[in-house]
Amino acid sequence: MNRPLRLFVAFTFCICISSKTFAQQTIQPSILFEFTSEEDNRLIKENDSLKFYVASGDTSNVVCIDEEDSYYKLLNKERKLIAEGAFIADGEKYLQAGKWNAYYAGAKVKLTGYYEKGRPVGTWQEFYSSGKLKTVYNYAIIDDKGVKNSCLSGSYQEFYQSGKLKVNGFYVAVSTTVHDTVVIEDPIENKKLEKVMSRKTYSPEKTGHWEYYTESGELDKKEDL
Repeated sequence: MNRPLRLFVAFTFCICISSKTFAQQTIQPSILFEFTSEEDNRLIKENDSLKFYVASGDTSNVVCIDEEDSYYKLLNKERKLIAEGAFIADGEKYLQAGKWNAYYAGAKVKLTGYYEKGRPVGTWQEFYSSGKLKTVYNYAIIDDKGVKNSCLSGSYQEFYQSGKLKVNGFYVAVSTTVHDTVVIEDPIENKKLEKVMSRKTYSPEKTGHWEYYTESGELDKKEDL
């Protein structure tokens, strides 16, 4: 009986997209979810419905799981709250769901937003450590023939620490083709075969009217895209 080809390793290459595409490093919509499973995260202690685990990312952090309410908290090494939110079970995986918050060392909110099965969705807000609003933006869930993607899409505003408007604009989700080169090992012929597979993903792109303001509140420049 012939044995099946075995997947060996994969590399991903992305087609370049428009220069208007949003620089992802300026927004970090994800909130740390450092829990993989009961098998992968070492149990520290438990009481009633609460279980405490070593975090799967920064191992100096501690994950607290409330099994009754399906609620998660992430504590730093000083045991101050740095993230929290609800989750749902999806097979053997836990996925973020509903409202989530990230904090400045357990005190003021740093980032808040919503998840749908692990994907950011709806309005997200970032705050300065002073508590003043820093950024407001939106994420949309795009269902492409049963494959769901989450992408920055909708109105976008940035603010100075003074509270004055800094940037005002709008993003739209643009489809992008991604090529995956998959290397498959044939144990019978002792060969490695390359296969290129294509899939669609989405990236944010500036659109419409954009305004940029100085700290004094004066209009600095405008863009019409």
